[in-house]
Amino acid sequence: MMKKNPYRIIGVDFDGTLAHTKGIYPNIGKPITEVIDYILEEQKNGAYLILITMRENEELDMAVRWCKKQGIEFDAINDNLPHMKEFFNNNPRKIFCNEYLDNTNLGGIDCILQEIKRKRGKSL
Repeated sequence: MMKKNPYRIIGVDFDGTLAHTKGIYPNIGKPITEVIDYILEEQKNGAYLILITMRENEELDMAVRWCKKQGIEFDAINDNLPHMKEFFNNNPRKIFCNEYLDNTNLGGIDCILQEIKRKRGKSL
């Protein structure tokens, strides 16, 4: 892995962004491989990854274990990175990222997949 870029921070939602929702929450469905491949590639290229999710306690632990099985190791979970806390001289409630991947954004997961496709300059 190359040196981390302190200015390249990707915040990633879990349910509906990294994993399809399966039945009733907190069940975890199949991986959304296009998103997983994208964030792993970006991490390899020096980006920091932050998991930003509404999950807490055991449900959060389930998600983190699932991510590790997919090869995803986050630099922070529901928190700002240490160098951003230092930059802001506090820990703001809003988690600072340069890019947010969240299926609840306008356009949903389809919009995220289109943006990944555009950034990669090729078909998924």
